[in-house]
Amino acid sequence: MRIDDNHWLKSKPIAHRGLWGNKVVENSLTAYEKAAIQGLPIEIDLYMTTDKELVTFHDKTLNRMTGENGFIYEKSLAELKSLSLGGTAEKIPTLNEVLEIAKDRSPLLIELKNQPNDGYVDQVIKILNDYKGEFAVQSFNPFFINRIRKVAPQFIRGILGTHQHAKEENFLTRYVLKHLPFNGIIKPDFISYDYEGLKYIEKKRGDLTVLCWTVTEKSVAENLKGKVDNIIFENFLPDCL
Repeated sequence: MRIDDNHWLKSKPIAHRGLWGNKVVENSLTAYEKAAIQGLPIEIDLYMTTDKELVTFHDKTLNRMTGENGFIYEKSLAELKSLSLGGTAEKIPTLNEVLEIAKDRSPLLIELKNQPNDGYVDQVIKILNDYKGEFAVQSFNPFFINRIRKVAPQFIRGILGTHQHAKEENFLTRYVLKHLPFNGIIKPDFISYDYEGLKYIEKKRGDLTVLCWTVTEKSVAENLKGKVDNIIFENFLPDCL
């Protein structure tokens, strides 16, 4: 077992997209800095640009956070850096910028967002191989996690799942997201599942660490104690702060 009870994936709640709110924008350098000051683990989302730079941003499309049209992975880094996050002076951060903030202060839970691969997963591996801080990787895409298992087996890796079906997904994708059928192949160290659907993974848990997302209320966090190993949270401050 690679995640013991003292491991950071179990020891402190994980700040979803940094500590944001009150005019601090999600997945921004300020949100990451606020979480790092508290020594909290930080969950971030990764995409790769057309010039193979890795950036932290949640949505596949740019509209909600920048007002720009198009998919984030169809833009260059220069194009993305010309945009503003949430109408503020904040810019879309690169992974390297986040690593500088987190180093020696905050572990990172890094989600590989679903996009055309084209070397994406290997680029993530290349950068993280040189990083000295603590991190783990996760993805809804089991093929990404299997690539990590093969090329970087030393990375702590997790599979994301959900019982919440997106209408645009086909039946097979919905089944995979809900039931995690590839766990025997990809051999994750942990499962990260939406907290309302935990009953669907009872038979999948075994000895795996279980995280749940995204907890937005302290009362929900209280109800989850003893049921999961850790939470990914936003919109409130957990008791450890």
